[in-house]
Amino acid sequence: MPQSLQPNNPFTLFLILILLMLSTNPDFDGQLAFLKSLVQATQLSVRTFQNGLGGLHAAMSQL
Repeated sequence: MPQSLQPNNPFTLFLILILLMLSTNPDFDGQLAFLKSLVQATQLSVRTFQNGLGGLHAAMSQL
Protein backbone atom coordinates (compact mmCIF):
# COMPACT_ATOMS: atom_id res chain seq x y z
CA MET A 1 0.00 0.00 0.00
CA PRO A 2 1.40 3.46 -0.82
CA GLN A 3 2.62 5.47 2.13
CA SER A 4 0.13 8.28 1.50
CA LEU A 5 -2.84 5.92 1.88
CA GLN A 6 -1.88 4.41 5.24
CA PRO A 7 -4.74 4.47 7.75
CA ASN A 8 -2.70 6.42 10.34
CA ASN A 9 -1.51 9.05 7.88
CA PRO A 10 -3.20 12.41 8.62
CA PHE A 11 -3.33 13.26 4.93
CA THR A 12 -5.56 10.28 4.16
CA LEU A 13 -8.56 11.98 5.76
CA PHE A 14 -7.74 15.20 3.91
CA LEU A 15 -7.56 13.30 0.61
CA ILE A 16 -10.92 11.64 1.28
CA LEU A 17 -12.44 15.02 2.13
CA ILE A 18 -11.13 16.61 -1.08
CA LEU A 19 -12.40 13.71 -3.20
CA LEU A 20 -15.81 13.91 -1.51
CA MET A 21 -16.03 17.65 -2.14
CA LEU A 22 -15.01 17.20 -5.78
CA SER A 23 -17.73 14.60 -6.28
CA THR A 24 -20.52 16.63 -4.65
CA ASN A 25 -19.77 20.19 -5.78
CA PRO A 26 -19.21 20.67 -9.53
CA ASP A 27 -17.52 24.06 -9.06
CA PHE A 28 -15.16 22.91 -6.31
CA ASP A 29 -12.25 22.60 -8.74
CA GLY A 30 -12.66 26.29 -9.55
CA GLN A 31 -12.61 27.10 -5.86
CA LEU A 32 -9.46 25.02 -5.43
CA ALA A 33 -7.84 26.87 -8.34
CA PHE A 34 -8.71 30.20 -6.69
CA LEU A 35 -7.27 28.98 -3.38
CA LYS A 36 -4.10 27.85 -5.15
CA SER A 37 -3.63 31.24 -6.80
CA LEU A 38 -4.27 32.97 -3.46
CA VAL A 39 -1.63 30.85 -1.72
CA GLN A 40 0.86 31.45 -4.54
CA ALA A 41 0.30 35.22 -4.43
CA THR A 42 0.75 35.19 -0.65
CA GLN A 43 3.95 33.16 -1.00
CA LEU A 44 5.32 35.64 -3.55
CA SER A 45 4.44 38.57 -1.28
CA VAL A 46 6.18 36.99 1.69
CA ARG A 47 9.30 36.24 -0.37
CA THR A 48 9.38 39.82 -1.65
CA PHE A 49 9.00 41.11 1.90
CA GLN A 50 11.82 38.82 3.09
CA ASN A 51 14.10 40.00 0.30
CA GLY A 52 13.32 43.61 1.17
CA LEU A 53 14.10 43.05 4.83
CA GLY A 54 17.29 41.25 3.87
CA GLY A 55 18.36 44.21 1.74
CA LEU A 56 17.48 46.62 4.53
CA HIS A 57 19.48 44.56 7.02
CA ALA A 58 22.49 44.47 4.70
CA ALA A 59 22.32 48.24 4.21
CA MET A 60 21.91 48.92 7.93
CA SER A 61 24.76 46.59 8.90
CA GLN A 62 27.16 48.73 6.82
CA LEU A 63 26.35 51.80 8.94
